[in-house]
Amino acid sequence: MGTNASLTLGQVLTVQNGTWNDGGQCDVETEPEKDPTKLETEPYYNILISGVVKQMQYESRKVYFLNITYLSELRRDGHPSKYREPGTPPDAPQDCSHWCLPGVPDTWNELLYAQLLSEKFGINKKFPERR
Repeated sequence: MGTNASLTLGQVLTVQNGTWNDGGQCDVETEPEKDPTKLETEPYYNILISGVVKQMQYESRKVYFLNITYLSELRRDGHPSKYREPGTPPDAPQDCSHWCLPGVPDTWNELLYAQLLSEKFGINKKFPERR
């Protein structure tokens, strides 16, 4: 019997001119990044996890790592920043760690769902044909 696991890793924070609680801003990003040369390098933990996954696959274990780091970096504009709930004071810290909905998290979910379907994850019976 197998075990199914899901792992979400830390995200790339795109705060400029300070930290999130010290005047840092993310509202300067207003469009998706189109130049891949401007992306950050692969975080060390992704490289480490990829190596562990490859070793486990070598040992015939069914393990997958859906790396969403670059996808998320392409959408640095997807944070609420200063555009938060009504009544937020103008000098409140910008929210640069959460994501707007709909948006990037929906894309993560679609990719995960497609991966699960492509592997026939959890499907162990045939569904009746639709008439």
